[in-house]
Amino acid sequence: MEIKNTIKHLRQKITKQPFVFDLLGRIAALYVWLVGKTGRFEVHGLDEFEKITEENNGGIFVTWHGRALMLPFFWRNKRLMKALVSPHNDGRIIAKLLRIFHIYSIDGSSDRNARAAALDIVRELENGTIVSLISDGPRGPRMRLNKSVIYFAQKTGKPIMGFTYSSKNALVMKRSWDAMLIPKLFAKGEVAATKPLFVPQGMSDEQMEELRVNFENELNDLTLD
Repeated sequence: MEIKNTIKHLRQKITKQPFVFDLLGRIAALYVWLVGKTGRFEVHGLDEFEKITEENNGGIFVTWHGRALMLPFFWRNKRLMKALVSPHNDGRIIAKLLRIFHIYSIDGSSDRNARAAALDIVRELENGTIVSLISDGPRGPRMRLNKSVIYFAQKTGKPIMGFTYSSKNALVMKRSWDAMLIPKLFAKGEVAATKPLFVPQGMSDEQMEELRVNFENELNDLTLD
């Protein structure tokens, strides 16, 4: 029993080491790159997003947790992007993956460092950065748009566009809350985008909620098709 406890303690200690998160992030990034290079994906909307963000000096890039894995590979915008990343352990792996694709992190989530992260997001948007938000993370509910996305758009005047991807040749993590879709090597698929959404000043809470629901439905329709 003592030996088992010692092994368990060592395993827990090792898995908390920074080099482990770094290694896992590199492995994930390599897999994303291989899928992107070997697969055939039709990409729709990223050129439109680049045009919109240039015209408006930045913007908000939204996706679901279960459809976030491959998007760093398809991102080709020359403007700086920063992504809100959870400070949890899986967030540290994601942060490393993103850095390899030249996307940088804003630390925070809905339950940790939320206020500071919100201030950072507004500041980055006002400075012309593209901010990427996984709107149903880190724990869900799945495929629900957080109302904070609408607030950021109204506060800064920046457009929101949602992105998702699909592939029939993929692994679906059915036991995970987000049902993450992981395309396999040589997969065929599609990357799709919503229309840009601008949130005017002076809207009522009811009007903002209507915008939120409509945008959520549009992104879900693209995800489920």
